[in-house]
Amino acid sequence: MRVTSIAARRCFDPLIGKRPWQASLGWGSFLTFDFGQRVKQGQFWHGSWHLWLYMCAWSLNDVHGQIVSADSPSVSIGRAVNRLSAHALTNVEIERRGRCTTFEFGKRFSLRCVPFGQGEEVNNIDPAEYWMLFMLRHRVLVACPGSRISIQRSDRAQYKE
Repeated sequence: MRVTSIAARRCFDPLIGKRPWQASLGWGSFLTFDFGQRVKQGQFWHGSWHLWLYMCAWSLNDVHGQIVSADSPSVSIGRAVNRLSAHALTNVEIERRGRCTTFEFGKRFSLRCVPFGQGEEVNNIDPAEYWMLFMLRHRVLVACPGSRISIQRSDRAQYKE
């Protein structure tokens, strides 16, 4: 079911003011943030709320400017992203048509992400998700390039690990 960027932003309301108990670098430059209760899925532990930055270019900034980006060395990314678990998620800004999302942690850090898939959109190829928020009751909020933000079932095969 497609949703507006305003409705998508409201999905984050239960997380505002809460710190992720885990903020980490995954494969490549993928980032994950776990909130809520710990839940075992297969071999992995996730939060009952699990934010996954997937097919996107992102940059992590503090008050002085960029700290790391998706193109930075893995060691630098890992160190910087781990620091976010000490800071509450304070705001999520989803720009019109879903072309950019900014996650703010405390008054100190902002994580800005844009999709890789701009070319996919132009060539009528189904663009990949650029972030996903796995929520309670087997729901996932999915952002794709363009205006494609939707809520889907997370227990469908495409979202299972």
